[in-house]
Amino acid sequence: MLHKVSLPIQLLIVLGFVIGFGSLLPLYMIEFFYSISLTFKECLGFLLPFIVFSFVGAGVLSFKKNAPAVIGILVSCVLLSNATISLFSYFVSTSILSSLTNKVVIEHLTNDISVIPLWIFTLPRIIKSEHAMLCAVGIGLLLTFINAPSIEQSILRFKQSIEWIVNNLFIPILPIYVLGFLLEIYHKGVFLQLFQSYGKTFTLIFGMHIVVIFLIYFLASQFHLQKAIQYIKNSIPSYLTAFGTMSSTAAIPVTIKCADKNTGNRPLANIATPILANVHLLGDSISTPVLALTTLFLFTGNIPSLTAFCTFIVYFCLTMLAVSGVPGGGIIVMIPILKSIFGFNDAMVSIITTLYLLQDAFGTAANVMGDGALMIIINKILKKCGIK
Repeated sequence: MLHKVSLPIQLLIVLGFVIGFGSLLPLYMIEFFYSISLTFKECLGFLLPFIVFSFVGAGVLSFKKNAPAVIGILVSCVLLSNATISLFSYFVSTSILSSLTNKVVIEHLTNDISVIPLWIFTLPRIIKSEHAMLCAVGIGLLLTFINAPSIEQSILRFKQSIEWIVNNLFIPILPIYVLGFLLEIYHKGVFLQLFQSYGKTFTLIFGMHIVVIFLIYFLASQFHLQKAIQYIKNSIPSYLTAFGTMSSTAAIPVTIKCADKNTGNRPLANIATPILANVHLLGDSISTPVLALTTLFLFTGNIPSLTAFCTFIVYFCLTMLAVSGVPGGGIIVMIPILKSIFGFNDAMVSIITTLYLLQDAFGTAANVMGDGALMIIINKILKKCGIK
């Protein structure tokens, strides 16, 4: 009966169940569902490089001679989006830093509450997702210029096999997958702690997520309000999946479905989604600058100049490839840059890392929503360029 309910409704039911009954569940049940989620995440982690390779490789092949232009447009849009949103975050946050940090007391946000899985299941990582993506792009571009039909058919058949696994094994149990992680987050009291300790900062971040997501979908709809709202509705499953798993790459199968629905261009969704999951970070382009600026002002009373912040943006955009959709990866790769450009000390790094991890579910979900909007924009650009 449950399989007849649409995926967005299933995910909303899971979210409502956790909020309404999470506190009533005994610890062993939370540990059980959390263990299932971790096991499935491990299996998905093993499969992800193959998903990325097959979808990106088949996507590049589908564009044939136009593949280099598609990838060029894709990368250009990503860099422009990340830089523009980061600058927007700078101007908004610096204008209200005084009120943002008023009455904020630096304190440790970590707690001793933890959910211990009932079992540990691990699989080897044969290849990293970003390496699989680069291989797929390279092989796909090579095959657009040389005639090797047997290799092309092998890639397409491999993609069909992976797609069958995703559609028949991953999607049907996605709500259970998300349930375990949401129960773990709820049990640790992260939501309550998040808003109590740094309510103003997180309210600003979440508010900017909503505003920027709406604006980018409004732009994607060519300023047609009803169409923008419909695009957002179609993308909600990917938002909820990314929120529950805290991983853009884990949400790739759902994001592809949502993008296909919004663009009607499945080849573009196949090639763009795995790439954007690694490099287009709408949520991080808001969360990281706001948290960095707030922490810097709180500790030193200083606001970096626009020149210094632009230097930060350049490094920010270049290092995002290393994130690879890993929970918390967005701040880990930025620590050396925060130290060298903004002069963060160990205490400041500890604070911003903790704060970032507390909001990572919201940031990751915003990343995925941004991916969906950017694909709509790219699809329209490709059509105007006569690329199909």
